[in-house]
Amino acid sequence: MNDDLLIQRLLDGTLTSAEHAEVNQRLRDDAALREHLRDVAEQAVAMGDMARQRETDTPVRSPHSAGKSARYSSWLALAASLTVLAASAWLFLGSRESPVLTLVDASGSIAWSHGGEWRTEVSIGESMSAGTLETVGESATAQLQFRDGSLINLTGESELSFSEDGQKLLVLRKGSLSAQVKPQPKGKPMLVRTPSAEAEVVGTVFDLSTRSDDTLLKVNEGLVKLKRLSDGSAIDVPAKSSALASLDSSLKLNSSTTPAPLSAWSFDFTSTVPPRDWRGVWHDTAEGGRMVSSPYIASRRPAENMITHFGVSVRTGMLNPPLTLTATDTSIVRYRLKQDQPSPLQLMLLTSVPKKGYYGGNFECVIAADELKPDADGWCDIEIPVSRFRPVDQRQQIRERHPSPVGNILTCMLLSSFQKDTKLTVARFELKSTP
Repeated sequence: MNDDLLIQRLLDGTLTSAEHAEVNQRLRDDAALREHLRDVAEQAVAMGDMARQRETDTPVRSPHSAGKSARYSSWLALAASLTVLAASAWLFLGSRESPVLTLVDASGSIAWSHGGEWRTEVSIGESMSAGTLETVGESATAQLQFRDGSLINLTGESELSFSEDGQKLLVLRKGSLSAQVKPQPKGKPMLVRTPSAEAEVVGTVFDLSTRSDDTLLKVNEGLVKLKRLSDGSAIDVPAKSSALASLDSSLKLNSSTTPAPLSAWSFDFTSTVPPRDWRGVWHDTAEGGRMVSSPYIASRRPAENMITHFGVSVRTGMLNPPLTLTATDTSIVRYRLKQDQPSPLQLMLLTSVPKKGYYGGNFECVIAADELKPDADGWCDIEIPVSRFRPVDQRQQIRERHPSPVGNILTCMLLSSFQKDTKLTVARFELKSTP
């Protein structure tokens, strides 16, 4: 594979895990390739500057010039993506042997790439040098700690590159993280980059998700500076506020107050299109919208074979503005659903600790096939009280630390069929409380 194609595939995200590890090793060993990548990044930045300058110089646009503007915006998007690519590449060019992060806790499968090595098993308590960590599967989580005590929590299918060479640098290529960051040295804030934005963190508690073409930030404590990469504009996002940074620079960049936590909420798929980052495929039909399950990695067997489930997820943190759902001792989770064939279902609640964003435990309820009572059209309604949920993790110390979802934030509700595609279809989700 020639170098131009190699960089293009790295940019497009089409490299396999093994190829990605090989590229990381080549960047370490091949000075010419590093220089070539620097040239590409510098050209991207120059194109972005030129596009922004032309936008400034053209205050009145004719239909013809509007077409040019769209092309400039595409260059800005390319520049933003290349900037993230270059930033992630720099992680592998400096010192890579000193421990940067320690894996404090994890659920599901994770993988770590470092120095050309791709490992699918990382032990709790193990310290990791600069590299890339990937949580594999919709229900996977990983809690990571820097040497200064700052905590990072990854949830769902996420990919994070990290380094600390005098300054913490994180590159979140996909997925979601929450962080509790200790006060950072003056002039050296933690930087969190995504394909569309950069967050500058001095010391605070926040949640951040990178979506298909934007980045969603929710600040719980402190202050975070959010910069949009498409045009370089930036705002300060204060506590209890959220902001969206899009690759579309025509959208206004501002912050808004985050709604107070809710213990009752519903989402109707028949009338509302969900975020693209939720698990499942939304279909518009004559009878209304439907969310049909899609495959995801549930776990990894010792021989590295994947166990696949088919599910539909609800992640309120990916709504704009992001919402916070709290489980109480009277909470009930309700679904309207159908399947092509009778089959048991698994309902999982992924949770975090309020305010601090710590991992709060994953919990499950198995719904037997005979509990489902479909009507003549195949639809049925199920109601699951919070008391039925049990910890997924079988380790005794984890079960004692996180015995119940009550009092926790529900970061994801995941309804799935077990290793069988039953065409699980959801029309409505609801969280409510008994009187």
